[in-house]
Amino acid sequence: MLPATTRPRLLGTRPDLDGWLAAAAGRWHAADDADGVVHAVVGDLAALLPADAAVSVVVRGTGRRPRDPVASAPGAATLDAAQVAGGQGPLLEALGGTPAGSADLLQDPRWPRLACTAAATALPTATCLPLDTGREVLGALSVYATGEVPERATLAPVAVHAALALRSVQRIEHLAVALASRDVIGQAKGVLMERYRITAEAAFGILTRASQDTHRKVRDVAALVTETGEAPGDPRSADDGR
Repeated sequence: MLPATTRPRLLGTRPDLDGWLAAAAGRWHAADDADGVVHAVVGDLAALLPADAAVSVVVRGTGRRPRDPVASAPGAATLDAAQVAGGQGPLLEALGGTPAGSADLLQDPRWPRLACTAAATALPTATCLPLDTGREVLGALSVYATGEVPERATLAPVAVHAALALRSVQRIEHLAVALASRDVIGQAKGVLMERYRITAEAAFGILTRASQDTHRKVRDVAALVTETGEAPGDPRSADDGR
């Protein structure tokens, strides 16, 4: 984090953020996992804002459903949760791929359900931007404040770099999971081949059939086989491929 005297300001005249953003993006890309990226983005951006502002990130999860927000202040998390629950607000627009915001959520006719929450959190102004990689929207970055919020044009490159870092780390996580799954499935196939004197194809058939019957992932079934040495179900019901 930059010392306070050298941090660019995110209000008023648009500052040159190149140096700060390059350093921040490097940290985001180096995060251990997707949660680490999100927390780093929130923390780094919040450090540049006035005390009356708050940052939050909402990432899309399974089935594109919004996950719980990660926020620099409880008020921002409350606003995010209210929008997801109520089905309206600038956050929902951003999650759909459209930047949105409001100079006064207390009186904005587009999202009347947010007025009470905005008043309770004392964060009536908002700017919400999609975390858009250019191919997909991974979530949304929001800045809420009591007073002025940074211009959308100032926050846009931050949102883009955050989205790219998040996608990069997600891909690494997915690759690691895929490799681990391949390894454990291979081990399970070996156990079944040895135990029942069957081919690799027949062993994989046992795993996939058990996966379907138990509504579990093939990797989870394979892990159970490697732990117990036992085949799920009755392997004699499968074509042994001999």
